[in-house]
Amino acid sequence: MSEVNLPMSPYGDFLGIKIVEAAAGKSVCHLELKAHHMNTGGRVHGGVLTSLTDTAAGVAVRSVRPEGKSSATIDLSISFIRPPLGKTIEAYAEVIHAGKRLFRTEICVYSDEKLVAKTNATFMIVDASA
Repeated sequence: MSEVNLPMSPYGDFLGIKIVEAAAGKSVCHLELKAHHMNTGGRVHGGVLTSLTDTAAGVAVRSVRPEGKSSATIDLSISFIRPPLGKTIEAYAEVIHAGKRLFRTEICVYSDEKLVAKTNATFMIVDASA
């Protein structure tokens, strides 16, 4: 699995998220699961799944947002379908609406080719930080 040469956020690096694809309003992000991604019940923590989806959606938006602008998540909802049982999880994100200020995304997370979570997120386009 090859990675895309896009900078990852410090938080995404901390979690171990890798950007696999990013172009034309779509992205794929990958995470190899480790012990520190688990909750006390031995399952992947919901926050890890949520962080992966937010990252994948942000990368998809980054691929199509206006030059010189940044984006910020303003809304995110996630539905957990089943616990991931594989050693990796992959998030597939797509921009489904690109407006002047708001971008809507849909994200699906898979483990062992099974859907484990589905997410919708909205991003606001903002001026880039100096």
